[in-house]
Amino acid sequence: TLCYTSTGTIFLMLRSLSRPLSGFAPVLSQTALRTAWRPSTSRRYNIRRVDSPWKAELQRDSWTFLKQEMVAHFQSAPTRDSTVHIRAEEWPRFTMKEILLEKGRLPAVISKFGPHRRITFNKSELERIAFDEPDGHLSHLFKGRLFRIYVGDWVEECVVSDVSTHAVDQELYFVRFDRHVPGNMTTVPIPVTISGLWGCPGYRSGGQVEVAMPTILCEVIGERVPPPFIVDVTSLRLEAPYGKITLGDIRNALPDDGTVRFARQYDMDEEVVTCYDPKALGEVPLPHDWQDPNFDHRGGRYHLTYTGYWPKQTTRS
Repeated sequence: TLCYTSTGTIFLMLRSLSRPLSGFAPVLSQTALRTAWRPSTSRRYNIRRVDSPWKAELQRDSWTFLKQEMVAHFQSAPTRDSTVHIRAEEWPRFTMKEILLEKGRLPAVISKFGPHRRITFNKSELERIAFDEPDGHLSHLFKGRLFRIYVGDWVEECVVSDVSTHAVDQELYFVRFDRHVPGNMTTVPIPVTISGLWGCPGYRSGGQVEVAMPTILCEVIGERVPPPFIVDVTSLRLEAPYGKITLGDIRNALPDDGTVRFARQYDMDEEVVTCYDPKALGEVPLPHDWQDPNFDHRGGRYHLTYTGYWPKQTTRS
């Protein structure tokens, strides 16, 4: 064998292979030399495999089976429901809310249509529901959904009527709930979201699509609160002075059983979503007597300087 031969023997074998012997000897000798001197080659050969009939059949009929699975999945999907199921505990007697907050509990009160109940939640659990965006603040959906609260042996169905939060951080301090009794009217702010923005003709024409009503007040008398409204903007165009989608256009989003309707203070011509050209709208100065509503509170109006302290401030307006 070759492994037991000496170096001189290998040289003689290669020299003999390089001599022309017959018609195809030069080609064979060159191939042998190239193979002997190069242990590997970078040349790649495209070998065409045999086309299997089962592979071609699967490629031809795969979309039919995939479409059937997609249709079956969306038909079997449950209806949209924003109801939250959460457990709570009774508020311990003679315990202040500051002590509960230090222990990781969130104090809350349930009132209206029944006895006044005081309960506590897991603070971190309820904050994950209230702040559903990592960089946002209190979600509009927090006040626009039904809460089914389990406390011991009784169950309460409520909606959030008031909440106390930190001004900047995502932190809750107190929540007030109102019971929702089927047959009695409950006014709930339902959030609004849009879909089909990339297919909106007005947006593709350079317009600005804006949600004019982030929430819509709805009067609910049924057993469940409707989920957020999804407004399709694929037919919204850029018109003069602006394109719009009104409450009358999304009336079909209400349940067909008639248990939910828009608040009576609304007009069906009120704008929900608008599409306008920012360059076409000029700037209008604020009126001379305009006041920032963020400075209003129950006792009057906030001022830039504190009053009631010594020395007395003279900049009070």
